[in-house]
Amino acid sequence: METMVSRRLFMAGAGALAAMPMVSRAQGAPKVFKYAIVGCGGRGTGACNDIENAAKCLGQQAKMVAAADFFLDKAQYLAKVHGCTVAFGGADAYKKIMNTDADIVLLATPPIFRPIHAEAVIAAGKHLFAEKPIAVDPPGVRRFLQAVKAAEEKKLMILAGTCHRHNYRALRMIGPVQKGIIGDIYGGVVYRCHGAIWERPRRPGESNAAYMANNWYNFREMCGDNLTEQAIHEVDLANWFIGRYPVRAMGIGARYGKKTGNGYNCLSVDYDYGNTLHVHAIARQLNGCWDQCCAMLTGTKGQIDVLGSKIRHADGTVTNFPFDEEAVKDVNQNMMVNEHIDFLRSLMTGEYMNEGEREALATATTIMGTLATYTGRMVLMNDLIKNEKSEFYSWKHPIQAEDFERGDDVELPKEGAFMVPGKGNE
Repeated sequence: METMVSRRLFMAGAGALAAMPMVSRAQGAPKVFKYAIVGCGGRGTGACNDIENAAKCLGQQAKMVAAADFFLDKAQYLAKVHGCTVAFGGADAYKKIMNTDADIVLLATPPIFRPIHAEAVIAAGKHLFAEKPIAVDPPGVRRFLQAVKAAEEKKLMILAGTCHRHNYRALRMIGPVQKGIIGDIYGGVVYRCHGAIWERPRRPGESNAAYMANNWYNFREMCGDNLTEQAIHEVDLANWFIGRYPVRAMGIGARYGKKTGNGYNCLSVDYDYGNTLHVHAIARQLNGCWDQCCAMLTGTKGQIDVLGSKIRHADGTVTNFPFDEEAVKDVNQNMMVNEHIDFLRSLMTGEYMNEGEREALATATTIMGTLATYTGRMVLMNDLIKNEKSEFYSWKHPIQAEDFERGDDVELPKEGAFMVPGKGNE
C-alpha cells in the first residue's frame, strides 16, 4: 500500500525548502564577485564553473582574478579558460593569491593543504569556499577550526564543500524526519561503494613532491584515505539527519589490488552516536562489485533513504514524497551550483554564513573511523578534539603541508605499505 505525504508535512521542519536559494535577477548593474582558485584539477575546475553559474542565476557576475596550483601549467590553463591572465605555480603559490584583489578564494587542492591554506585566506581577509575534507589528521582538524573561529571574529564567510546540505532531495526530507515521520531514529547504514578510483604512475624525472601532488588520492598523507575523502558526503548526511555527531568508532579495512600509494580502498566502520544508536558506514572502491551511495536511517516508524523519495514503514506500507513542482520551480537542481548561490546571496544580503565548523566535525567523524580502522582501537571523537592526553589527539601523518614548501624534496612514503591493526605500518 502506498500513500502520499501531505504538503504540510512535506514542507515542514527547519524552514529547509523555504530557506533554499531561489533564482532571481538583480535590477541595474550586476555585482561582480572577484574570486581566485587554489587547486586547478578536476574539482577546482568544477568549483570555478559552479560559482560563475551561481552568479548568473542571481543576475550577477563571478570573475576569476587569479589561479594557483602546484603545477603552473594547470593554473595557466584554467586561468586562460576563464579569461584570466594571472597564474601562479609551486607549493607556495597560494601565498601569492592572498595579495590579489580577490574577494573570495576557492580551495580545491589535495586535502593535506586545506588547513594551512584556510589560515592564509582568513588572515588575508577573504571569504572562503573550502572543498571537503578540510584535513587529513586530528591536528589538521583543530587547525582548521581555529581558522573558522578567526573567520567568525572577522565576519568572513565560509562555504563548505559538503554539498548535500544544499541538495533538494535531502532538503525535502529533513523537515519531515525532524517532525517524526520515521519516529525516533535508532540505527542506519551509510554506503559509499563504487568502482576503483584513478591511479597515476610516476612520470620520468618527477620529484617525490610532484608525484604525490599528482597522484594525491592514493596516498593517505595527501587525502586522508577513502572514508575521509569520499564517504564524508554520506557520513555528513547521517550526522545532519540524526542531529548530532558520533561519540566513538571502531572499524576494519583492507587494501586490494592498488598499484600506487599506501591507502586502503575498503573500510567498514561502526559509529556509535550514543543512546544505543549505531550507524554502519562502508566505503569501498573496487571494480566488479555491487555499487551504491546512500544514507539510510531506521526509526521506530520506518526507514528512509535521505536522498530518496519513499518512507518504508514496518507494516509494509510506503509513503511517497512527491516532486513538488511549485516548491522548486525557482530552485537550481544542481547542488554544487546551489551551494554557491546560497553563498553569494549571503554575501549580497549580509546574512552571515559560516559552515566551517560542521565541515570540520564531519571530517573529524571520518578521521575517527579511519584511525579506528588503522589501529584496531576504539577511537573517541573527544580524543581528536579535546582530550590532549589521548594518543590520537596528536596523531598526525609524517608528511605535512609545510614540507612541500621546503627547498629540498619530501620523503616518499613506502608504496604498497599500509596500516595493520595492532601493528602499525607494514
